[in-house]
Amino acid sequence: MSTVNTNKNRELRNKKVRVDHSQYFTFLIFIVVSTIFWFLIKLSQEYSETYNMSIAYQDIPHNKLLTQKIDSTVKFNITARGFYLAELSLLHPEELIIHLKNYTIHKSDDNIYYISTQPLKESIAKLLDIDPELISFSKNALSFRLEKLYSKNVDVKSNIKLSFEGSYSLYKPPVLTPSRVKIYGTKKSLDTIQFVKTKAVELKNISKNSTLEIELENPNPAFFKLNPEKINLTLEVAKFTQSKVVVPISAGGNGYQIETFPKMDTVYFNVALNDFDKVNPKQFVVSPEVKGVDLKKANKLLLKVTRYPGFVKNIRTEPTEVEFILLR
Repeated sequence: MSTVNTNKNRELRNKKVRVDHSQYFTFLIFIVVSTIFWFLIKLSQEYSETYNMSIAYQDIPHNKLLTQKIDSTVKFNITARGFYLAELSLLHPEELIIHLKNYTIHKSDDNIYYISTQPLKESIAKLLDIDPELISFSKNALSFRLEKLYSKNVDVKSNIKLSFEGSYSLYKPPVLTPSRVKIYGTKKSLDTIQFVKTKAVELKNISKNSTLEIELENPNPAFFKLNPEKINLTLEVAKFTQSKVVVPISAGGNGYQIETFPKMDTVYFNVALNDFDKVNPKQFVVSPEVKGVDLKKANKLLLKVTRYPGFVKNIRTEPTEVEFILLR
């Protein structure tokens, strides 16, 4: 009998738990639905929200340089329904590009200029896809500093690394065209610039003539303009081979006559194949280095190639030094 009562009590408890759970879920659904309706009602109402956007000025007058954004952000209010403001708070652009050529620029002080914010309504409205009348600004103007541009011509220096395929090498020095460019900036800033460099470029496995367009490195784009901004690099390349000539050592110097041992020296060098037949031993002069040397105390002298044709490179001698005796 007690077992039957126990089972009945358990069934009653389980039934009560199911009823309690059902009531809890019904109440929870009611809360959720009520909250949703409350949000929908609130979002359907109009609100006023303040936004900030950073400013990027473009199309600066050609004879001026923007040196300071006194107002670097624009602050404005938008009055609209909550639905739109909620979406805008997540998706609105963070930057406003102002093309100064489209606005009237006013001068307020020495090098200080400004534009009215009123015409910006159309730009912001188009950007945010809203009615311009919903926008109001916290300031009537945006100010910036424009300074007069000066210019000077400076040399271009190469910042280019070259490596060649096999026995190929430069036949002539690289040519930069133009080799000088015009740089624009304030008078004070231009005093700090003596040259500009090309952007770092690395060219590998070169085996033929070529002309490339290379950008220049602007020392500070905020303060300088370059004209042109790109130049041409011309490379003249040839295949080289190693060759040698044997020439007499030209002795003498510092008022002394000397005799060297040996009397001849071998000069090794690289020469382009198309210049190979131009090589003549008479084009080379090898002399002992006597400058700064006490000939009465020295035993040997270093050898130096003092004359050679301009179309050879990587010159070396063998031997590199010689013994000698003073004749007087």
